[in-house]
Amino acid sequence: MTILLASQDATIVDRRAGQRSLLGRLDRAQVAPGFIFAEECAGTNGIGTALEERKAFRVRGEEHLLEALHPLACVGSPIVDPVSRAVTGIVDITCEIGDVNELMAPLVLSAVRDIEERLFALSARSEQNLLREYMRSKRRGHAAVVAMSRDTVIATPTVSRLMDSTDQMMIWDWISTHLAAKDEWEGPLRFADGIDVRVHARRVGESTDPLSAILELRPLASPAPPRPRARLAPAAPAGAAPATRIAGRSLAAHRLQDRVDEITATVAPVLIVGESGVGRTHLARQIQHRWGRHDPVPSVDASTLTPSAVAELRARLSGSFACIIEHLDEVPDDAVASTRRLLDAAVELGAPVIATATSSTPTICGIRCRPMCGAVCASRRCASASKISPISRGSCSPPNSPTVRPRNCNRPRIGR
Repeated sequence: MTILLASQDATIVDRRAGQRSLLGRLDRAQVAPGFIFAEECAGTNGIGTALEERKAFRVRGEEHLLEALHPLACVGSPIVDPVSRAVTGIVDITCEIGDVNELMAPLVLSAVRDIEERLFALSARSEQNLLREYMRSKRRGHAAVVAMSRDTVIATPTVSRLMDSTDQMMIWDWISTHLAAKDEWEGPLRFADGIDVRVHARRVGESTDPLSAILELRPLASPAPPRPRARLAPAAPAGAAPATRIAGRSLAAHRLQDRVDEITATVAPVLIVGESGVGRTHLARQIQHRWGRHDPVPSVDASTLTPSAVAELRARLSGSFACIIEHLDEVPDDAVASTRRLLDAAVELGAPVIATATSSTPTICGIRCRPMCGAVCASRRCASASKISPISRGSCSPPNSPTVRPRNCNRPRIGR
């Protein structure tokens, strides 16, 4: 097993390997100091997804988006500063999938808890007092509590739904005015949304300490409905199985899910484009699952196709026959014509056939790829380097056509 420590932006900063035999596999998968494993760069993984979810997250084998990570299993958990509640890093345990142990998660959580206790011990005395008073108010049953100092704001979920940055500045001015010469104050307060509350504020610490306070809020009238919050992704479509949803809350993960939702609305041949190792086959199987194919769908390596093999596929082709054709841009010359006819027939029948390729302009098959306005798949370059497109019958797009060429991406590779 290997213990990884990552920074708050999911960059691996340290790696401690218990087995030297594992190091080669980790190096090939770029699981090493200096590499970034944020969800928008590497898809679902124990570091980036734990960071997005702000809780412990377990990923095994093909649950990873990157194919290089499929032989591995990992459990990661964020390190949350006890005072500021900001994520300061991630602890992750990674092993080969055959070495998975149910004690991995408790071990990670125990390590994170020890680190957070050490962070609390290293914090300023005034910060420790503020956090203790905040927890004491919550234990007394107050649902709306705010702990505030010049540099720190801690609020219960009830208050967080009502308070924005403008309210924070207004509350701090209110505290500075009323607690400048007093230890306690009670009075009315109006949030920017027009919600009136009554606030009981008390100073934390001595009068010589920097100003910090605990505020307990109570509504003066019937509470207004909370402001609508922007959502990063729509709710799951009715009837969709939870297992088919893309794990994670990053923008890249939601873009991927949006494209999958669009493409699976109707059953028709699909082309998935992206560089090697970004999870094209994994995504193809998810789409087939969304189409109702819960049994394993046969996969064919196009680089090994022969005219007779294509003819056999063509004979089985029907509206219900499902398959995945990998490496479409590597079809041998003698099978090009028959493969083109196979895909034309799949389009006419609306067959659930999915093809994968590394180039957005395969030089065979007489197909035109119509990119669906953006990225669908996290890749080693960036979240916008892969596309998913319906396959349509028609003239072959010229190589490097601007209408189908993958967009250039300014994000560097996952690396140093």
